[in-house]
Amino acid sequence: MNQLIFIAKKEIKIAIRERLVISLGAIIILLLGVALYAGYISYRQQQQIITQTQIEKRQEWLNQGDKHPHIAAHYGTFVFKPKTILSLFDFGLDAYTGTSVYLEAHHQHEFMFRPAQDHSSMIRFGELSAALVLQVLVPLLIIFLAFASFTRERESGTLKLLMSQGTSFNTLTWGKILAYAVMLAVILLPFLLGLVLLSVSHMSYDVIPDITVRVAMLVLIYGLYLCFFIAFSVWVSLRSGSGRNALLTLLTCWIFFAILLPKTVANLSESFYTLPSMREFKAQIDETKRNGLDGKTPRSVRMANLKKEYLEKYGVDSVQQLPFNFEGVSMQAGEEFGDQVYDYHLNNLREIFHKQNQLGSIASLFNPYLAVQHLSMALSGTDTHTFIHFEEEVERYRRELVRKMNQDMAENSKYGEFYGYKAGSDLWGEIEDFSYRAPTAWQLLSYYKLELISLMLWMALTMVLLHVANRKMKPIHE
Repeated sequence: MNQLIFIAKKEIKIAIRERLVISLGAIIILLLGVALYAGYISYRQQQQIITQTQIEKRQEWLNQGDKHPHIAAHYGTFVFKPKTILSLFDFGLDAYTGTSVYLEAHHQHEFMFRPAQDHSSMIRFGELSAALVLQVLVPLLIIFLAFASFTRERESGTLKLLMSQGTSFNTLTWGKILAYAVMLAVILLPFLLGLVLLSVSHMSYDVIPDITVRVAMLVLIYGLYLCFFIAFSVWVSLRSGSGRNALLTLLTCWIFFAILLPKTVANLSESFYTLPSMREFKAQIDETKRNGLDGKTPRSVRMANLKKEYLEKYGVDSVQQLPFNFEGVSMQAGEEFGDQVYDYHLNNLREIFHKQNQLGSIASLFNPYLAVQHLSMALSGTDTHTFIHFEEEVERYRRELVRKMNQDMAENSKYGEFYGYKAGSDLWGEIEDFSYRAPTAWQLLSYYKLELISLMLWMALTMVLLHVANRKMKPIHE
């Protein structure tokens, strides 16, 4: 243990004396600070706008005046996607999924105001976020710190001296790994404290129910990811004949992991599982609504069957004799059929998304960068599954709103007198304001089992490589 600490101290002193860790560390701290500050400013501004606009739209709904319930259902309202506090750390898909959606009867509108629409195509390479710095740039810092960890010892002759004093390769290896881990922890500590303070200060009103758990898991996952790069860099240096070869090998791996493979996987997933355009998607829905799910039952036939069913059920000759307004019932039946059609086509669309994501998850087994990227977005509440959960909650809210409007129309109005009945603020107030709570971290991580396995496998593989390399290295005696 004493030797291990001695070697770690020696490595830290060398790094500080060469000033490389100071200069590179300052750059990383600056980038993380800028990313965290810019992310927080963006989060605060967007959250204020969303909260204020949501209040305004709620008041518009409550104060819309007296009108027929079905007209109110078409008047509709807006719902806004709340920002999570951890989105300031990892922007994820927030720039692509939109911030608001208009809710009304008969139609499921797409989300509007996607920030990515206001950016150039360069946004495909990612925005500067703290997560991006940790995923891409910090591993580069580790490479420049650790590539010469063993090659420098060989070239300077100190490796023979250490071995002659009884130091084992295993102790030397883990001493160096400990030194780089300590240096990295010192560099990242201010950022970590800032992230924790921001997360805790917004815990009471954030949409994420388990912020502390997510922050702890983010620290663990990124810790494993960065420890992998440290151990891998030391192993490459141990097995390389020169510092130049070690640096070239590590930079090649970094380019492959962080740049080439992610873009290749994204392009392959789009090629293998092509998504329809929004125009095609809506056209498919309209076609099915006209002709039925079986393609043989148009709306006129469905309405005739519904009318016959209710007349037989209540034993009357005409819809005017029914104890309720059949128009409300038929409108709700049409709404529910439209929901079935939408769900059918949406599930087909999501199946394509699932296959694309599944390909990315499989690829993460060969790339720890993809694994930590997916897990980071999930824990930050900016991934695909969180958005789908929000989308489902919004659609559930829309359907309940329309159902209550149609139910009130059926119960309180008369058949054929559409404009003769008007509801008021009492009915509008029965529709509760929309609120959202994200799924827990454990629920989300169930979608990312391959990513979790990937990180553990890469760490285990690196430990095995280090163990084998250390055993093959023979002691050097004077």
